[in-house]
Amino acid sequence: MQDRVETLRYHLDDLFMDTDHLWADYVQDHMLVVSNFAAMLAEKRGLDPQIATMIALLHDIHTAFTGDTENHAMHGSHEARKILGKLAIVDDDEMETICHAIAKHSKKRKIHDEYSELIKDADVLSHYYYNTSYPIIEKDSARLEALKVELGIAG
Repeated sequence: MQDRVETLRYHLDDLFMDTDHLWADYVQDHMLVVSNFAAMLAEKRGLDPQIATMIALLHDIHTAFTGDTENHAMHGSHEARKILGKLAIVDDDEMETICHAIAKHSKKRKIHDEYSELIKDADVLSHYYYNTSYPIIEKDSARLEALKVELGIAG
């Protein structure tokens, strides 16, 4: 039996192969990097790494297929619900957890539930470690500094 995270990854790979949107490759790479950070943070925080990984793999799905970042978290939540419903790899509670976290992931200055915070943190780590010489955007700086302390890498 195939693992549900792998089921989702294979499905997303198929979807990405069928798109010619210019942003798709970049966003797919970003979502994979975020999924690694999400799984690591989930283990550290005592959360389910599979749920965290699925959130991360879907968090920017709207942008990946449209190039549109306007309200992409809410749109992505709806698209994630359709994908997960089609694949039938999560139960109702997991569906709500995943879709809620995706919907809230852009609101980095607000505090939400633990999975919403996890995806925000994984997203910030991905942006920072893409190239540490790039300046971190202001709305992410406090979150990044708290993460560095949490992970024991504060400078």
